[in-house]
Formats: sequence, structure tokens, C-alpha cells
Amino acid sequence: MATTIVPSNLTVTITESYSLNGVDYGNTMNKTYSSNGKVSQRVMSVSGKSGESTVWTEILALSSRDGQGQVVEADYKYFRVTNLDSANTLYLKIYNGVDYVAFEVAPSSSLMLMDSGYDATLTTAIVSLSDIELISGQSSHDTEAIDVEFLMVTT
Repeated sequence: MATTIVPSNLTVTITESYSLNGVDYGNTMNKTYSSNGKVSQRVMSVSGKSGESTVWTEILALSSRDGQGQVVEADYKYFRVTNLDSANTLYLKIYNGVDYVAFEVAPSSSLMLMDSGYDATLTTAIVSLSDIELISGQSSHDTEAIDVEFLMVTT
């Protein structure tokens, strides 16, 4: 099959600007991810924990093929999730098939996974982001769901 998609670059820019006692601090960082041909972006609801820590909403799966709600894990380039709630924390779990790495994403905050590895404290080695199988979320509130937005870019 011949595709009409022309791979393009993703440029992520982070700007920090802070002034304390008249002294400015901060920096701007640009990172470019080359030759990307696929993007998944969605706003979705993540359920409350219903009093149980085992209730998780699947945000995105990574697999050996593209499919509904999943992307190819070997093609991973960049992932961002934003907690759109103004009061409740997003609990985020990243599962690699053996262990979970958990993050708390404060209200109106984002988490970006920008590099090819992270150090999971449950494992003895660095786990590549291409090993991620599932990204799940949960509201810190027992019953209130929260909205999240994610962006996943792959080759």
C-alpha cells in the first residue's frame, strides 16, 4: 500500500521564566523528533478510584501493531499527558509487562516522557520506553472522574 503521509518533525519547546528579587531565572529548551508519521491525541475521562486502588482507566496501550487504543511500541518517540482537572490529582501508571512506574500529575499539570528510557525503582535495570505495554490513569478522588488529554507521537 502506498501512503500519502509525509513524515515530519515534532518540535517540543519548554520555556521556564522566573523572577525573584529582580533576578531572572530560566531557560528555553527545544527538542526535535525527526521523521514522525503517526500521532494519537485524545481528551478522555479517567474514573475515580471508587474506594479501591485497583480501578484504573486504560489511556493507551503499546503493542506490536497499531490498533484501536494502541500504538506500535517500537515506534515510540514522545508522550505527554495533561491533567485537565482543577482540583484532583491524576495517578498515572506505566506498565512494562513486569513492573509499574507510578506518577502523580497535579491538577492543571502535565507529564512528558521525552527520552528513550527511564529508571524504574522496581527493576534492576533501565527500562526502555519502547518496553511500555500500557499507560493507565486514576483520579485521586474516590468518585469524581477527571479529564485528561494525551498526545503520543510515533514514527
